[in-house]
Amino acid sequence: MKRLLFVALAITVLAGAHATAQMAVFIDGADFESYVSAPHDPCFFDEDLCCPFTFESWFKPFDSQGERMILNKEDHWENANKDGLFQSAIAGAKDDGKNNGWAWENSGLGVGVNVWNHGAVVWDPPVVEMYLNGKKGKDGEHPGKQLAWNHQDTFKMGRRERGGATHSIYHGLIDEVRISRGRRYSGDYDMPKTEWIPDADTRALYHLNEVEGAATIVNFAKEGGHAAPCPDAVLEGAVELWDVGFGSGHEQPFEPFSVEPGDKMTTTWGHVKSRPVY
Repeated sequence: MKRLLFVALAITVLAGAHATAQMAVFIDGADFESYVSAPHDPCFFDEDLCCPFTFESWFKPFDSQGERMILNKEDHWENANKDGLFQSAIAGAKDDGKNNGWAWENSGLGVGVNVWNHGAVVWDPPVVEMYLNGKKGKDGEHPGKQLAWNHQDTFKMGRRERGGATHSIYHGLIDEVRISRGRRYSGDYDMPKTEWIPDADTRALYHLNEVEGAATIVNFAKEGGHAAPCPDAVLEGAVELWDVGFGSGHEQPFEPFSVEPGDKMTTTWGHVKSRPVY
């Protein structure tokens, strides 16, 4: 065992891995200018993503007043803490590619305030499945066989823009955002216990632990070398990354990597430490 750990540590050091702080993005519900975004890209809605597909995150809301958007690709898909319930909306496409229209689907699952929640949505047309904190909620239903194709909005964490107006601003922390091809959950599930490792179905994986350059959040799906990863995200306005490590008062409910999986060598270190892929 000691030899195995020594070899793993040596691999990590040689690979140039670096320890990272445990961070999450803080969205101020009173700030209309600060959020996280990624450029419009087909990776968020194309035929290779859908269907089924899954989008999910960890989030810690500081209130449940009205509609608090968590993840949004406007006129494609979104989820929110809506009046204290985990809800989502999907925009399915008609045969001509135009939007079928969309409406909120209610999981019936209550969101905890000032605690971390894990929320996931799976669209397996026409069924919209919603999952929160290890439980499967009520299914919704939305017509269409694919996502709508003709909308140019950026991907956002913490708000939406519709009709030229910004609204539904989230208030609290968001962390560990993942967008995947295929189904990640089915029925009640074991809560994730670690940060995720990108695999062949990962389109986006924003750990939200690090900033490169002035304000760039890395999409770690690129590190797996898989096809069509989504773009890096950007911190907009005065949005902040908060410490959520031990003793911060906002400790993450999952275990972070000791090193970031920056390449095959550091990912190997993650596997040596027996970190499962969810």
